Amino acid sequence: MIVRGRRSRGGSLAAVALAGALLGTVCAGAAGHPAFASTTTQGHVAAVSADAAVPAVQITLVSQTPVVATEGSTITLSGEVANTSTAAIKDLWVALRLSPTPVRSRAEIPLILAGTAGRTGVNVAGTETLLAAELAPGQRVSFTVSTPIADLHLPANSEVVVLGVEAVGDITGDGLSARQLGFTRTLLPWFPNPAEVAPTSVVWLYPLSSAPARTSENLFLDDHLADEVRRGGRLSGLLDAASEHPSSLSWVVDPALLESLTDMIDGYRVQGVGKHTTPGTGGADAAAWLARLTALTAQAPMFATAYGGPDVVALHRANLDLDIARATTTAAGLPRQILGRDVTGNFAWPPSGVIDDGTLNVLQASGTTAVVLSGSFLRPPPSINYTPSGSVAIAAGGSVIRGVVSDPAISALVGHHAESGNTAAALNDDPVVREQTALALLAMTTLELPSTTRTLVVAPALIWTSDEVTGALVNALSSTPWAVPMPLGQLLTAPPSEITRVRGDYSARNIAAELPPYFLNSVAHGRTQLAALRAVAPDIPDHLSVDFESALTRAESAAWRASPATGRELLMRTRAGIADEIAQVTIMSRAPVTLPGDQGVIPITIANDLDRPARVGVRLTGTPSVRFNAADIPAVTLAPGQKTTLEVLAHVVGTGPVSVQISLLSPDGQPFGVPVDMQVKSAAYAHAAGWVVLALFAVLAILLVRNWISRRSNRANSATEQGGPA
Repeated sequence: MIVRGRRSRGGSLAAVALAGALLGTVCAGAAGHPAFASTTTQGHVAAVSADAAVPAVQITLVSQTPVVATEGSTITLSGEVANTSTAAIKDLWVALRLSPTPVRSRAEIPLILAGTAGRTGVNVAGTETLLAAELAPGQRVSFTVSTPIADLHLPANSEVVVLGVEAVGDITGDGLSARQLGFTRTLLPWFPNPAEVAPTSVVWLYPLSSAPARTSENLFLDDHLADEVRRGGRLSGLLDAASEHPSSLSWVVDPALLESLTDMIDGYRVQGVGKHTTPGTGGADAAAWLARLTALTAQAPMFATAYGGPDVVALHRANLDLDIARATTTAAGLPRQILGRDVTGNFAWPPSGVIDDGTLNVLQASGTTAVVLSGSFLRPPPSINYTPSGSVAIAAGGSVIRGVVSDPAISALVGHHAESGNTAAALNDDPVVREQTALALLAMTTLELPSTTRTLVVAPALIWTSDEVTGALVNALSSTPWAVPMPLGQLLTAPPSEITRVRGDYSARNIAAELPPYFLNSVAHGRTQLAALRAVAPDIPDHLSVDFESALTRAESAAWRASPATGRELLMRTRAGIADEIAQVTIMSRAPVTLPGDQGVIPITIANDLDRPARVGVRLTGTPSVRFNAADIPAVTLAPGQKTTLEVLAHVVGTGPVSVQISLLSPDGQPFGVPVDMQVKSAAYAHAAGWVVLALFAVLAILLVRNWISRRSNRANSATEQGGPA
């Protein structure tokens, strides 16, 4: 029994001396995480032996009950102790410890868990539990320690208590006696009078998204969705974690995910090796998952992200603002159609919760009314010594957009995130510490201003994985006196916080994480190709080019940051599909043409092999241009499968062939498809050359005759002079 009266913080000198003798050296080798404070660290501490910096045993907690402690309840901690030394440990036992000093602030929590802020505590009498007479190296043993809450003599006021579990034993052969070989800490929120505090309202955004690896032909580049929706898969696990209290959450769905799952139900193909495809195996699981989602969320608020989870800042920086608008405008309609319920759109969630001014303006102009941003990006000023509500008004595009500001510390603890630097992954070896850390952070938020209600936002990454901590926290949120769930819609309709937050810079590191410029340039070329195809061969009911448009939008997903090869494959196949359709409107004329004169008609045959009408014109361009001239042929309509020959009046100057490029034109006069080359020459200059040669021959003949006559006359005159009178 700990003797402290009504919470004597110092404890007896003997108890303090005993604690110091037993503690030994505690390793603070946990990794830091900036979400808590400037010097925060990971929440699990592996205790070490008293005579070395190497842990002798590792203590891992696997459960802590109850979540809400009351005067009549019993605190129970269960876990495992592993011998991580190279020698056997004799007479190994564990016991519970309690620190006389509670948590003073949120920023102190990671320091306490890391062992750099004291809180070694004093032994709780009666909790000593023998685990093993001897534990060999590498062996593990389970434990359970418990004590009535009343025996801890906790105070009448609310606080967050620091508990610890120590392991004591004797390492054989080291010449030392039994001592503390391991120590780990955990936290216990204590609210004996719940009515005395105003609980923190918690908006938990619960995203459902996946990498949209589906081509314009509805070919899946892999079958990861089948794995994710079947029992035990990632998306199935997210539904499991929320199954007991789904209405405590604000569900956020990616329309591209719902569309892909719907497409899987009727059968689908998956890319195999080379050009081979195989039947997909997840159709039944996709149908079951969608049905389960519909049932779970029937009474819960639901929102939709932009289609495919686009990398919005990267798109804006690549001058693809219209693509942001496309992804945004499909947000609500598609989920509403698939799920048969109201789904709120106009909701943006940029990667990592960071954004720049230009993108904010584009989102506002596209109809977005709320954007999820990280609290590490929108920080309260240093003068604010409490956690302000996670709702702010942000100026954008001459208007105001609501910023939904997530709490980065708690958001990092609720599951595993695809984004790097996630604390949840670092704490995965001790889920109890993760759970209790999240609950303690919520409790300390409430205790910062116990009579003032504020709202805190939990927002894991769009693509994330749940575990036992996720489900435990969802359930705890509905039972704790220091926090209550709030739907996102209520946050958005309430006035924003009056605290002005300081917006961080969109840094070089953020830019480096984006989809690369060359990739987005290729997307832009694909958009240009698609626009040209639509201008020449508009959609008909049986053939809609929206599949190409949707595939290009899926190629802009921020999911490809983590899987660039799949993103490139999706984009390549989409652009190839567009190019294949463009190539079905062709120029068949390629043979050389000789005009009868310097002016003549060049016949150009074009064909439409599409399944819908195409309307194109023709342009001929000579090289060099001064030697060839031809007027453009206005657009003509070709029926599906039709060929037609157009006559182009052309002028050729000079002798020799001219290289002529034949191009198809869209109705608005833009080049369409791949041009072809032909040779054109004029026969007029061949005839003229013949007359010139004949004329020259005649002149030459005349000159020869005159020369012959002159020579005969000269000879005659010479003979007369020689034969005259003596």
